[in-house]
Amino acid sequence: MDEDRRRALVAHRPLAGLLWGFAEATLFFVVPDLLISWVAMNRGFRAGAWASLWAALGAVVGGAVIFLWSTHDPVGAHRAVAAVPAVSDRMIAEAQADIDANGWFIAAMKGPLTSTPYKVYALLAPHARLEGGGAPLAAFAPAALPVRLPRFLLVAAAFALVGRVFRKRIDRRILLAAFTSGWLLFYLWFWLVHPG
Repeated sequence: MDEDRRRALVAHRPLAGLLWGFAEATLFFVVPDLLISWVAMNRGFRAGAWASLWAALGAVVGGAVIFLWSTHDPVGAHRAVAAVPAVSDRMIAEAQADIDANGWFIAAMKGPLTSTPYKVYALLAPHARLEGGGAPLAAFAPAALPVRLPRFLLVAAAFALVGRVFRKRIDRRILLAAFTSGWLLFYLWFWLVHPG
């Protein structure tokens, strides 16, 4: 790869992370972990950490969009989020029960463990049963950073290690094929386990 093309790709990485984080926090259904893992595997942990931060910042904005939509049109927002692949009314109801029991922030922090997308919490947070009404946007939007960033950083660390171990030992085409196959198998499994 020539130097100009490499510089162009590096310059666009933050925008790609930001847009992917935004898209997945709204109605897109492929996690930014795919981009983060690719960057970390090929460029190391530091580059993967930056991609993670940009994706988390995109989630701040995307979560705010869903939050505001749900505030002004809860039925329409619910319908749109429930139509996203691997999101179901049952998942939304379980997230609502967790919010009712533990509050929106604790419930959202557990989201990665329950495979509940952040967009579901953005949908429900404005209507959380708290004294004085739901969560304020000023509290909800920045919460995307502690909710999303740790998982993104774990993905970056894991794939940076994979890259360090295999990048020089395995042909790049084989590594790309293994990477692509791994993500395709993950999503096949995920959508079978979490049909929307």
